[in-house]
Amino acid sequence: MRFIFPKRWIIDMIRQWLLRSRWLPTLFVVVWLAGAGIWLVHHSEGMGGRPLVIEWAYNPAQFDPQRTSNPVAYEIFRHVCEPLFYLDEQAQPRGLLARDDYRVEDGGRRFIVPIRSGIQFHHGRKLDAIAVQASFERLKRLGKSPLINLFRDVVITVSEDENAVIFQLQESNYEFVRLALSNPYAAIVAPLTPGEDQPFVDCTGPFQFTPHLFHPGDDALVLARFPHYHWPPAYAENRGPSHIPEIDIRFEPDKEKRFQDLIEGKACVLSLDKGQEKKSLNYLELFQAQGGLTYLGFNFQRERWRDERARQAIAMAMAKETLAKSGPFWKAETPLAPGSIGYDPSLSRYGYGFDPERSRQLLAQMDFDKDAEITLLYPESNTYRHIAADVARQLQSVGLKNIRLKEVKRSSILNERQDFDLLLFDYAWNHYVALGAFLGPGPRNLLNYPNSDISKRIMKALSVESPAQREAYVEEAQRIVLEKAIWQPLLVRRLTIAVNRRCVRGVRQLPEKAGGDLVFYDADTHVGR
Repeated sequence: MRFIFPKRWIIDMIRQWLLRSRWLPTLFVVVWLAGAGIWLVHHSEGMGGRPLVIEWAYNPAQFDPQRTSNPVAYEIFRHVCEPLFYLDEQAQPRGLLARDDYRVEDGGRRFIVPIRSGIQFHHGRKLDAIAVQASFERLKRLGKSPLINLFRDVVITVSEDENAVIFQLQESNYEFVRLALSNPYAAIVAPLTPGEDQPFVDCTGPFQFTPHLFHPGDDALVLARFPHYHWPPAYAENRGPSHIPEIDIRFEPDKEKRFQDLIEGKACVLSLDKGQEKKSLNYLELFQAQGGLTYLGFNFQRERWRDERARQAIAMAMAKETLAKSGPFWKAETPLAPGSIGYDPSLSRYGYGFDPERSRQLLAQMDFDKDAEITLLYPESNTYRHIAADVARQLQSVGLKNIRLKEVKRSSILNERQDFDLLLFDYAWNHYVALGAFLGPGPRNLLNYPNSDISKRIMKALSVESPAQREAYVEEAQRIVLEKAIWQPLLVRRLTIAVNRRCVRGVRQLPEKAGGDLVFYDADTHVGR
């Protein structure tokens, strides 16, 4: 049917009538607002309310998961970057960027991992097997990841149909998916990332970095919501983009100022320092969690610490209850923190309790030079400064007269060889592979431990399919650490995380075995509006 236009004089009459109408501006505004409202409904994808503000004491400066092991950096990049799998509430791997139906072949040496379709990186490129392969090759090339030992000798290829990634291991590792591919530090980084010296990367998570809003030295970092994120884990009810429009990360060194910001609602989430939880108000929701395990280690390049008796004497000089008073800590009795995969509290029977008299006897028996300078190395922080001072006093109480405290940046301890006798440090891994990394070949062997007895037992644990056999190997590795006093576990950090309910509602905490992190997929900052 042909459309017939009206006569010209009819069009002119209608136009003149509209021009004389007084209610035309009002009609135009109403129509415009209605159209704008319809557009917002279709494009906002859950606009949420105010930004979620999280404060930390310092700026780690590097946020690339393949180039850092900093705990604050982890708390930031986990909102941006995702691994192939995550651990469910029973600490079993579930597909996130990968599908659940992965296959294990060749006696635990070959893993075929199908990649989910329809996922894209923040810059727009789709996630596929080729991009996943490139991400792991980058991890290996940089060589700075805390997971480098698990991936160094792994051959990574793409299936013929380009729908799956194939991991070919040199040795059997039945825990490869659970402990390696589910680890947050195994997050998939986009191939088109900036130069290797940049702190930011493109990933697939619910939020994305905004480098143009950040410059070195800034005291704030903005994570913008990724509008095309539709694949949250199964523990989230929200199946689409985050309800929270953005996460503002602020770095404030003054702990009292951080707490005041939380009380006043300028900050929504804060990890409280010692004593602050007692000041908490009823609109603050408190979550209890644990941080890393702090240990005292020995530099095995120094001859004096190769004598097992010297290490045992130092272990028995440590009054852990006293050290725990330096901050929100529990005392540690085993090389793994409670809740970690492989943790067994009964293994504490192999360690050395506080016995200063026996410590003095051992030092005298081996004719230890008590006047020699002993350098105690620790990372730069107020908390560690207090702990180091307490450790020095306890060493002096058993006759070691010349303790030199040496404070350096955490990154320097991790990336540079240091001159020290004793190392006061921590790690936050929640599984037993940490023992093989810190006491085996590779850059994480900060103590220069020369033997392979620990790392071999960890590799044996990974290579057996039987959980009972695996548990036996992990127990044996921990027993060696404790009996030979390779390092002395001291403290487990006790975390109290406060959430201001006037800022945000719907925050959840994962079980300790699944990481214990706070998750914000279901949370909303549209509070009190």
